[in-house]
Amino acid sequence: MLNSRDIFNTDASIKVVPLFDGHHCIVIDDFLREPQAMIDLANSQRAHFRYDADNYFPGLEMDMGREFALSLEQYFMLQMRRYFAARRQLGVACRISITTLQMHELNALQRLCHRDADTFPPGVGIAAAVVYLFQNADLGGTSFYRPKLSADATRELLSTAQNATPEACTTLLKTAPAYLHASNDYFELMHTVPAKWNRAIFYEGTIFHAAHITQPGLLNSEPNTARLALNGFFKFKKTA
Repeated sequence: MLNSRDIFNTDASIKVVPLFDGHHCIVIDDFLREPQAMIDLANSQRAHFRYDADNYFPGLEMDMGREFALSLEQYFMLQMRRYFAARRQLGVACRISITTLQMHELNALQRLCHRDADTFPPGVGIAAAVVYLFQNADLGGTSFYRPKLSADATRELLSTAQNATPEACTTLLKTAPAYLHASNDYFELMHTVPAKWNRAIFYEGTIFHAAHITQPGLLNSEPNTARLALNGFFKFKKTA
């Protein structure tokens, strides 16, 4: 396994940003020791990026491999566990991604915020991480949302959107196709973390969130100028 201390800056300052209802987001600047290496990797592996319709990410993705994922897991347990009451890791995944889809290409769920998990068994938690690997902050950070509907009504909304045609989605959401970047009838925008070169954020995967993209015309598939990000997902056993 790659030593996490060689990849991630364990001396970087950690800021806890309150969100709502007791939730928080951890913000770490200067996260990677060599962030340019991620750009170089993306350039060298461009042929391996794929669009996966099953997970609804609006762009291209490439798995970072087991060794890198384990290093990120090690960092999480050394540096982040106290913020998420994590006692023992149960699984980790890591990918590098490029947001590419234009507004007219978005499906219904891609026009809403999402969460990485709905519920887990008692004592099990999930966290997610995003590392921004682009210089142009106008490509967008990450926003966090609170549902306006009940839990059951929110699940029904997402189920309806999953099967909606583009026309039905526009009727349902009462807006033209776009990335979600403001409150609507179903979700309230609570906080936005701006993007910054080599900034990482960690947050609970059960919080609704979305990329805060207000200028989709800037999106492209060129790693040097794209909305390139490193994404991590952590499943863990919580402390009692």
